[in-house]
Amino acid sequence: MADGKNLGMAANAVRSDDIMKPPTDARAEFVAAFAAALDERSFAKLALGKFRGDGETRKAVATLVAIKDKQQLKLVTSFPRKDETKMFAVEDGINFIKVLIGKQYMSATLFTSVRDVRLDYSRKGVPHLATGKPTLDSSAPVSHDRQKAYLVPPDRPYLKALDVADREGRIKPSMQGKYRQICRFIEIAADLISESAFRDDAPLTVVDIGSGKGYLTFAFYDYVTTTLRRTCQMTGIELRGDLVALCNGLARDLKFDGLTFVAEAASQASSVPADVVIALHACDTATDDAMAFGINTGARLILSAPCCQHEIAPQIRDANEGLKGLIKYPLLKQRQADLVTDAARALLLEASGYKVRLIEFVSTEHTSKNILISAVKSAGVDRFAARQQYRALQDAIGFSTHHLASQLKDAE
Repeated sequence: MADGKNLGMAANAVRSDDIMKPPTDARAEFVAAFAAALDERSFAKLALGKFRGDGETRKAVATLVAIKDKQQLKLVTSFPRKDETKMFAVEDGINFIKVLIGKQYMSATLFTSVRDVRLDYSRKGVPHLATGKPTLDSSAPVSHDRQKAYLVPPDRPYLKALDVADREGRIKPSMQGKYRQICRFIEIAADLISESAFRDDAPLTVVDIGSGKGYLTFAFYDYVTTTLRRTCQMTGIELRGDLVALCNGLARDLKFDGLTFVAEAASQASSVPADVVIALHACDTATDDAMAFGINTGARLILSAPCCQHEIAPQIRDANEGLKGLIKYPLLKQRQADLVTDAARALLLEASGYKVRLIEFVSTEHTSKNILISAVKSAGVDRFAARQQYRALQDAIGFSTHHLASQLKDAE
């Protein structure tokens, strides 16, 4: 068949560079495994991460598709606000991706029905190759107009346990929005984890404050332990005891031995240090409590999607005789207060030594609270400038107190 011939030619083209000659490095072995998987029809997908090129942080996923009965590689590059798709003949696609590995992307994972192969570059640029059991089945080429390929496979056991997917591993129609939220969160987290300086010789400790039913908690734990193959100790903190009991039962059933849930408030979270602190839609100042917990215990990564915000609105005044036309309307005043609250949080995180990004988390058609504040511990942040900007914001808007500022150990 023509398709098989194209795959064979692609594999042979790469082998002429990397296989027929004894592989001299891990990168060559990885590319050879990529080509062989396509040739042997065991290929599922290939993911590129740890972006170190110019411009915005991005990740890329390659899958095999069929266009007019011809097999092609589709490479989807995800930017913070958009996706970019490129189509390649299989041979060209392999060679294009080969150039990216080790130059723009410092991590590549090959998923096949036989095994997973992961290539990671150290900070000194030394490649390391690792293999493991397969997490995905190979997929035959599908039509180019198929549904978007997500980082989280729909047949993961926790999705079935949480009733996001049915017994056959198909996402339920009523849970499509939740599934997209899970996938988007893991996409963002995957990039940020690669930027964070976590120790490789110790379990990753994670606290999820306001974990609710645990959709994103289970997803994060599964990603860290299954895809990254790291030991993880994760705690979900939730006030509602019935949800805590439900999630602990599911964790036991799924054999997620490092995942537990406890019933307590965000303000009462344990002071035990955590590498990662997550707070998604924690109500009002509970978001500040979660951020303060992360900052005060030295978390390397903080991920927070704020929910309702009521503290700043009553404090806004027309300090500079320029806000009267805005704050006279209650709806606009509250929206202004939401923006000021999150801006203040971002500046306080920077002042505490974190590199901060504000990311659109989910579509506004699902929720207007769609901002994710990400903070990665960094020695390169101008903390003094951030403090000055925070004070200037206070002067301009007129607010005097902010719950996060009052919770920080080194608050002035």
